[in-house]
Amino acid sequence: MRREKIGAFIFPSSDPHNGEYVPEHWHGREWISGFTGSAGTAVVTIRSAALWTDSRYFLQAA
Repeated sequence: MRREKIGAFIFPSSDPHNGEYVPEHWHGREWISGFTGSAGTAVVTIRSAALWTDSRYFLQAA
């Protein structure tokens, strides 16, 4: 991230087309965080990472 001068990387739950069924290629949030719920966003910075989701997934996200 430093070399490329990237401040943060965002891993959404969707693909670029906002399709209902996301192809496995676009499962970046699951890969980076291990979170498998259908809704959520992971953000990774050089110093920290966070996961946002709705209340359906609070237990799984923890």
